[in-house]
Order: sequence, then structure tokens, then C-alpha cells
Amino acid sequence: MPGSTPLSDLASSVPSAPGVADLIVAPEKVLDVARVVEEQADALEDKLLTRLGELRIDTPSADTVSTNSVAAWNMIVAEGEGSYAGEARAYVANLRRLVAQLRDAAQKYHVNDQEQAAAFGDRGAHGTH
Repeated sequence: MPGSTPLSDLASSVPSAPGVADLIVAPEKVLDVARVVEEQADALEDKLLTRLGELRIDTPSADTVSTNSVAAWNMIVAEGEGSYAGEARAYVANLRRLVAQLRDAAQKYHVNDQEQAAAFGDRGAHGTH
């Protein structure tokens, strides 16, 4: 059929969620960053729970065009891992993993700080000698 777009081309036109980028955070601010990211993940997840169901549509009639086009829409936008809905859920999961990584880094930083203070004794606390 001239001018038609294969289903795989349609699927590839759905934008993907942004990838994880390197973040540079001052060590004393890591837990603050984790809290902000977690708040955003919670807000996005709440919105997804209330809105993603609206992406799935029902076939308005039983004709071939309606049936096939609605099935394609639902597959690309609302169903499955590669769908818009699946990508949005994966993005929230990635935010949650980032929060866990930030908390882990904060804990390691705190432990390392304590180990350094113990190793240097008063010299580390006062910055002398």
C-alpha cells in the first residue's frame, strides 16, 4: 500500500526516555539530591498510575481499518515493554535505581569520612600537621 508506514517504523518513532547521565554532586549534598530525585519519581509514578490507562483505546467499530489501527496504537503506545507506557515505567524504575545509588554513595562517603577522621585523629579535625 503506497504511503503506508510499516509497524516497526511507527514503533521506532515513539520517543525513548532520557538515559542516565553522569552527575557530579558535592558529597555533602548527595542525600539532598537523592531526596529530590525520589520526590520526582513519586510524583511521576502517581501521574502514571492515573494517566497511563487513558492511553489504551477501544476499537470504535469492527471494520478492518479500525481493528488494525487500534491494535497498532495500543501496542506502540499502551502495551508492552517497548511502548510509551513501558518506557515511562522504565524511566521511573531508573530514577528509583539512581536514588538507591545516591544513598549508597552517601553512606560510603560518610563511612570514608569517619575512617579518615579516625586515622588522622585530631590532625584531621583541625587540618594541622
